[in-house]
Amino acid sequence: MFFTPRFRRRCSPRWAPGLWLVCFGWALACGNGVSAADPAPVASRASVAPAPTPRRLDAATLEKRVAPILKELALKETDRQAEVRSVLIDHFQALQEWHADHDAELAGLWTRWAEARSGAKDEAKAAAIGREIDQVYASFQPEHAAFLARLASSLSARQIDTVKDVMTRSPGLKRTYNAYLQIVPHMTEADKTFIYEKLRVAREQAMDAITNKEKANLFKRQKVQIEAYIDAKGYDWKKSYAAYVARLEAEKKP
Repeated sequence: MFFTPRFRRRCSPRWAPGLWLVCFGWALACGNGVSAADPAPVASRASVAPAPTPRRLDAATLEKRVAPILKELALKETDRQAEVRSVLIDHFQALQEWHADHDAELAGLWTRWAEARSGAKDEAKAAAIGREIDQVYASFQPEHAAFLARLASSLSARQIDTVKDVMTRSPGLKRTYNAYLQIVPHMTEADKTFIYEKLRVAREQAMDAITNKEKANLFKRQKVQIEAYIDAKGYDWKKSYAAYVARLEAEKKP
């Protein structure tokens, strides 16, 4: 989203991770900038009403959601793979039906949340709206818990983590966590644990989203807390990012 296809083709693979981190840090460091994790600008949202969320997924769409998970799990046993596939299909249909009933309400709340974080940011107001958002998602938690319980009958805890990672690959827990470690490299183990646990919360919440933008917004709510923590610990998020960019530029020089 930051670069044109022609620019991406010209970029050396060697610098691809660094370029992604530049984009990640730039979006977070800019006070009023809009990143992939931020809601779309309010004005553009108001101009186009969102289409109603369909209640059911067709077979092709289900396969697009299920296939990457099964590929990553690489289960050897045919029976176990069939069991997991069935669990995933049932869950994705339940998730779709829930969103059909609640997306209109969520869209309004996310718009209010974006407004609170635009211009002169009111993080207290945004946090209060976030709690309203949590109350909406709370009605899906019985299905969320049942889904994980059904997976646990066929998969190990590590394999369930794999399912969660694939479902929330954008923005992604590990990718986001590693970016923080590179931008703020001198954190204590306690600091790293705080950040990782916040991102685990984000991943768990993002499992209940059906679009990348919604997943990114749920991650962003936790990232706001992470960056406030980074500043409170004296690391200075914006200064740390600027130093990171300087290091990256220095590495490019012969």
